[in-house]
Amino acid sequence: MSTDQLSRLRNVVLAGHAGSGKTTLAEHLLFKAGAISRLGRVDDGTASLDHEPEEHKRKLSLSLAVSGMESDGHRINLIDTPGYADFVGEMIEGFAAADGALLTMDASGGVEPGTEQAIALGRQTNTAALFVLTRCDRENADPNAALDALRAAFGTKIAPLEIAI
Repeated sequence: MSTDQLSRLRNVVLAGHAGSGKTTLAEHLLFKAGAISRLGRVDDGTASLDHEPEEHKRKLSLSLAVSGMESDGHRINLIDTPGYADFVGEMIEGFAAADGALLTMDASGGVEPGTEQAIALGRQTNTAALFVLTRCDRENADPNAALDALRAAFGTKIAPLEIAI
């Protein structure tokens, strides 16, 4: 890979609590970028980042998975990590390779242990991060309360950015 190609490479880790939507977010990003031809679903066992039969059976990620896409002349590698504490080593590996992070949080779940772990790893590795509030379409979701919970737990330097999808 040439120096110019390396300067256009970005590794982004997706981390957060189990079931907070990391793989689903990655699927949507890859699909919108044209990197995959169909939008897979974790619940259907069709997510492109869940490779192992056991992941399809359990409907959760058990190991780190990487997939890439092109955007504005950059190669972006998405590093999808499992959220269960049993697999924290996979999250550590993801942060070790990352230039940045997308930290997912279920808008109806508040700050959960996997979220705290992801933030701690981001701080330890000095990885720039964005929070992504997921599952905002659920009946009991409260994005404003989730934002308040993030601020209460991690400080007031968290500002909302809304992007229509």
